[in-house]
Amino acid sequence: MRQLKTRPFPYYVGIHSLEELITRDSRVCVVNILGTESRKVTPVSHAYSGGNVVAGVQYGRTDKLETPLGDIPVYPSVREVMKRGHHFDVGVIYLPPSAVAQAASELVSFNDALKRIVIITEKVATRDSRNIRFLCQEAGVDVIGCNCLGVANAWDHVRIGGALGGDHPEETLRAGSVAIHSNSGNFTTTIAEYLRTAGFGLSTVVSSGKDVYIHFALAEFLYAAQNDPRTKAVALYAEPGGYYEQEALRMIQERHFGFNKPIVVCVTGRWKKDLLKACGHAGALAGSGDDALSKERWFDEYFGTPVFDPEHPVVSKRGVRIPSIQAFPTAMKAVFQAIDEKPDFAAEGDLSLKLWLRDTLLPLPEALEIPLVTPLKPYDEQLALFNKQVGAQFLRQNMRNTSGASRMDPTTQVAELNGTSILELAERTLEENIFFALARVKPQAEDVRRTNLLLNLFLGLEAADYAVVERARAAHATPNAYLAGVTAALGDPPALRRVREHTRFLIDTIREFSLDEQTARFPEALDAHLAGRLFAPETPPEEERLAVLYKEVRAGARGNIVLRLARHALETAEKQGVHLRDPWTFLVAALATATFWRPLLHKRLSRQTVEDATSYLQTIARMVACSVIDRPHNKRWAALTQGDRTARLTDSFTENAFWVLFNRAPNDVERIEFKYLIGLTLTNGPGTLSAKGAKESVSARNHISMAFVGFLANTGLSHGGNGFEAVEYLLERFRDTGLKDPGSPDHGLDLKALAAQAAKDYAVFKRDAKRQGALRVKPIPCINHPVFKGSPVNIDPREDFIRKQCAERKIYNVFQEWYHRLVEELFHQGVTPNVFCVNIDAVLAVISLKLVWKDLQDRTLTLAQLQELVFDLFLFGRMVGVAAEIIDHRDRGTDLDCRTPLGELKFVL
Repeated sequence: MRQLKTRPFPYYVGIHSLEELITRDSRVCVVNILGTESRKVTPVSHAYSGGNVVAGVQYGRTDKLETPLGDIPVYPSVREVMKRGHHFDVGVIYLPPSAVAQAASELVSFNDALKRIVIITEKVATRDSRNIRFLCQEAGVDVIGCNCLGVANAWDHVRIGGALGGDHPEETLRAGSVAIHSNSGNFTTTIAEYLRTAGFGLSTVVSSGKDVYIHFALAEFLYAAQNDPRTKAVALYAEPGGYYEQEALRMIQERHFGFNKPIVVCVTGRWKKDLLKACGHAGALAGSGDDALSKERWFDEYFGTPVFDPEHPVVSKRGVRIPSIQAFPTAMKAVFQAIDEKPDFAAEGDLSLKLWLRDTLLPLPEALEIPLVTPLKPYDEQLALFNKQVGAQFLRQNMRNTSGASRMDPTTQVAELNGTSILELAERTLEENIFFALARVKPQAEDVRRTNLLLNLFLGLEAADYAVVERARAAHATPNAYLAGVTAALGDPPALRRVREHTRFLIDTIREFSLDEQTARFPEALDAHLAGRLFAPETPPEEERLAVLYKEVRAGARGNIVLRLARHALETAEKQGVHLRDPWTFLVAALATATFWRPLLHKRLSRQTVEDATSYLQTIARMVACSVIDRPHNKRWAALTQGDRTARLTDSFTENAFWVLFNRAPNDVERIEFKYLIGLTLTNGPGTLSAKGAKESVSARNHISMAFVGFLANTGLSHGGNGFEAVEYLLERFRDTGLKDPGSPDHGLDLKALAAQAAKDYAVFKRDAKRQGALRVKPIPCINHPVFKGSPVNIDPREDFIRKQCAERKIYNVFQEWYHRLVEELFHQGVTPNVFCVNIDAVLAVISLKLVWKDLQDRTLTLAQLQELVFDLFLFGRMVGVAAEIIDHRDRGTDLDCRTPLGELKFVL
């Protein structure tokens, strides 16, 4: 049995000097050698150390581990390693926490020559650590860890355990005169790198770990450092928790062992002072008097100097405490001057900020502009590949009942799209909301202009397109049905595929040639790159609409790298006497990419979404174009969709959509009301039938147009078309009232009397229905809500918001005011237990009816057309929200993720 006590310690310490902790003669056995971490780290350590790993253990398995110096044999147990005649004096354990104690027991039991055990595993149970310590003390074995990265001897070129020095330890672990003891494994390497910049190399480096038990703690380390002739100073990194540092300083001050070498220490973790649960390392949890501030005080009292200030470097011969690890080089240099010693070699580099990446989106003041530098290998190659990537990257997951696009706020019951309330979105134009649905950010002025241009461009219809609509209408199909037919026929047309190819080419070119808004001149090689893909000697056919696209590309080139590149391609082709091979698809691609370039760089949307942007825009525009109500008399629609559309390409898409439905230009009030109608129907959360239909279509991996068909197929007379029921109810109540202008407060109607009569009629209807045994009485449309109920007076905050907004703008709606009189009369007459709310559906009904009231009175609009129009209004808003849902599911979802699990299915007889 070895001696169990080693002076000056009341326990066994088998190390007199750091130089003997591990040496070139150390031989190693690694337990769980084929585990994920060891499989990567052990071959590097083995090669760096000259081949010091004699064998490995992988329980229950015989194998080998390839290394640059040859294969390491792997056996199923420690006993088998010894049986095969492999001799080692150091064991390394990579096992999960619950298996560590058993592995340590095997190493000690089967190897009498064992001197050290290095435990890489973190969060080993304190009971197991206690048993390991007892066992190893009895056997005279030193333990390093737990939760450490092992030990390195820079003089002997040896590393045992974890990844100290990284994948190239020979670069970081330079021989010198500083010994490192660190609670953090990664910071051990960082400190070594920092010291190297000031000319300081290393003697021995110990990653002590920071589990609750630290087996090779600071006192033992300082004792061995004092006896190490190579070591002139110590660099120490300490975290909260435990009294190891206090015990080491006490032993020095009470002269249990002589120690006169300087220490530079960094104590971190002040923020952990009041934590009740470990955050980070298991042992980095302060108890009573062992938090970071206490440890700072211990060292400051020992040094007799305040914390180190690089501007006024004051140190003592005992050393100094530094505020952060960045101060290690400067403080160590000051300490060496205090003890009249010089650095180990010439300084190598510095710790100044070396910029590898730069965000070109935000212009910085000159003082903050830091020049880019080329990273060291292999980071230069990795960064070159990284710089070619652009856009958000989303994790794939089951998106069946999940959405990253929409949600219903559980408190307010107000739906949100891309994190923004529909009440806020109802203040925006249709084109602004279309951009927002795709980009997830609010558009800037140039984004709106280009979105308008592209949407209007896609309003064009072929005769066959509208023939589908006419046949479906003749068969009494609902608007969602005939729009689904047209949309399904869109497919993925060749022109849009070419647009997508050009979009990929533009993005790839910008990333390949490292172009951005700050690029002063294009590289010479760019012209040949463009010519090989875009140019042709033939002259393309002239189109008037191309002139508008050319103009927009040239006008926007100054502030956008995509349009600047596109303009350069045009100018280069002109200089070379050639032409763009396919100018229409190239220009559309350039404008679409430029429109979404800013959110793409900000990682708000994926690259796939930008490449597919024109598919979304074309589908939305086509549905709007095919929703025309009075086609024979709508000349504006004919100009937009079939005639010379050049003059209308720059118009507001919102105005054009209004024209399609109402066959007139909106006035200022109607423009606001139309925005409300569209904005309020954008989404009602991912659980709605319309959203689920789109998501299920994406789950089946359909084209984008078919995902919109999924949305349309999941709307109908009870979802989307039911808005007409409320309009029909209002028409019944206001029939024969002589109302001329529902927008005028001077209408001359007695709303209270009208509401009172409606309440009486409903009371009779309700009574008769119950007498006839009806289980459920048909409710009055647009009043009451499953959430906003139970108070004496109930309010739907969404309807209330719109009502107040209209009041501020002096926009009056007689139908909305009548609804508020109605809910009061229903209560006063005892029909309802309290004052029901007027819900959000009422807003849609009253605005819709107000917009067409004059047409109905003039008999230029039939009830059948009105029913279509109300349905179309719902579809206009919902198709925008569904676009966001489709994008989200394409970005995050997986194939067939919308299937219903077998356990949720039921069979009924």
